[in-house]
Amino acid sequence: MREVYLHIVEKSVSWEFDSVEYGRLARKIVEILHERGEDLTDDRIAILLNISTAETRRILQHLMKYNLVGVKKRNTEDYRIEYTWYVNDEIINQAIKSRSRVVREKLSLLIASLTEGTYYICLTCFMRYTLEEAMNRDGTCPICGSKLTYVENVDEINKLTNVLQKLENV
Repeated sequence: MREVYLHIVEKSVSWEFDSVEYGRLARKIVEILHERGEDLTDDRIAILLNISTAETRRILQHLMKYNLVGVKKRNTEDYRIEYTWYVNDEIINQAIKSRSRVVREKLSLLIASLTEGTYYICLTCFMRYTLEEAMNRDGTCPICGSKLTYVENVDEINKLTNVLQKLENV
């Protein structure tokens, strides 16, 4: 489960910031938070990883937005507000369940759309076209020029339904 969570964190941040390096950095941040098992400030995390506090905050705020880390707010003795960040097993389980729910919803929509008609797919760029779109384009992909291939809906629906059933057990 932990590896799935780390993968979700890494890909989410990589996508958001269009940076594989930020994704890896996010993974390191949540690994530190989970391994230490204590609440840490963004300053402390930045020191532990030898990176800027600004980068750490950007990543943590993104992760917080998607409930991939926990955050606590407290007032310090000098009347400042301090945020501490944490990752525990509950956060990990909720993140996986949330992501699983999103994927199930998308798969359900895809299965529903597949039952509506005939589809063609480009085996080079994986774009999907309806029968009408394929006929209008003479069976050629408008993006890469490859020949479009007919998709057997029943086989694809069965495969997607199997994946959907596995995800419902998560």
